[in-house]
Amino acid sequence: MPRCIVKCPDRPSKEDLNQGMRKRIYGIQVITPIFGGGIKAGENDSLTPIRPSSIRGHLRQWWRVTVGAKFKTISELFDREGEIWGTTEKPSKVTLQVEIKSPGKNYPCAYFPEDKNFPRFERNHPAYALFPFQGNKRDRIPPANCTSNVSFELKLIYPQSLSLDIEAAVWAWLNFGGIGARTRRGCGALYCKELSPERKSLDLWFRSNLDHYGIILSRSQDWPTLSDRFFVRDSNSNNALQGWTDVVGLMQVFRQGVGVGRNPGSSPSRPGRSRWPEPESIRQATSSRSARHSRMPAIPNDAFPRAEIGLPIVFHFKDDGDPKDTELYPIVDGEEKTRMASPLILRPIICRNGEVLQLILKLNSPVPDEVVLKKASGSPTFKKIRDPTLASYPNSPLSSPRAGLQARSPLGSAIEGFLSFARENGFIEVIP
Repeated sequence: MPRCIVKCPDRPSKEDLNQGMRKRIYGIQVITPIFGGGIKAGENDSLTPIRPSSIRGHLRQWWRVTVGAKFKTISELFDREGEIWGTTEKPSKVTLQVEIKSPGKNYPCAYFPEDKNFPRFERNHPAYALFPFQGNKRDRIPPANCTSNVSFELKLIYPQSLSLDIEAAVWAWLNFGGIGARTRRGCGALYCKELSPERKSLDLWFRSNLDHYGIILSRSQDWPTLSDRFFVRDSNSNNALQGWTDVVGLMQVFRQGVGVGRNPGSSPSRPGRSRWPEPESIRQATSSRSARHSRMPAIPNDAFPRAEIGLPIVFHFKDDGDPKDTELYPIVDGEEKTRMASPLILRPIICRNGEVLQLILKLNSPVPDEVVLKKASGSPTFKKIRDPTLASYPNSPLSSPRAGLQARSPLGSAIEGFLSFARENGFIEVIP
């Protein structure tokens, strides 16, 4: 029998290869500096400021926050997440490509003046958000580099059947999230005109997107989920960096500001004592106290309300006799954890008309059962994180700002107190 060569089939068309697939392209601007996000953890990469693997990680997170809210158990959530975004055993169904349109500028976020041990940050680079990147002059660690004014094009290809899953994650990531590190404090915030809100109809924009993507607003999951509202305030300018500085500054005032988080000091170089319970609680737990700081009897000494805003927290006392440095970590279901991401997102958001708003979004997130104070003798634990007594002592940051008004948080919640403080300072709620 003669041998014959079988004719090769015709090359499939691009339409055949992409049958059942959807392609979306987004033009994106980064409106606040990027920190981290490079090949090395915690470092900024000037050559590849936007890495596809980093975007994929952020999209996974925002998929959990939005679409993931509908699942009943964390096991169901992870199973579905793996089907879409991939696991160590199987690849993702989402192809992701990045094209840099403008690489931006890479520069140190701060510098050390010759006569100072503390850094001076670049203008509108809020120190309160960027303290992990400030460096250490004594140890010869320079301030971290960041990258500003990056713009890029993101192309996604995925099965048509996953359109709502993928696009819900993209919508939330672009408007509420960011790229790189410290995105919940506004670093690496993003703007995509196609998906940004109309200034005059924020509530309609929020509601229509929730409905379109089928996002269920849940308050009782074991993972962070989207809240049923967010808060905005007009900026004094259409400068995103100024808006970022202002919204982060509000948190700084709530936690440390004179007349809110602490008492007036005797001089600019001697700040007043904290009105929060944590310093007195640490002094009690460590049996250490400076002679300059007598017991403040009205303030509880067994509570850590600011743990609700994010962990770990490093506590540093400056005076002789006061406690050595300690660190606070969460305990969940009896197990010590290394961190708990803040449920509060603070960032600027740009509307379609170019107007910059300051945004606060609180994710629905579990509160730790208790906290442990590491580096203290015996590593004591504490359960009082949210408690009505934390709003009832004189000058508590969670109590009423003025006579005759309700407490900022009758439940004694630092997060609820901060949102009330935001309302006092001109933020309005956007409720769908």
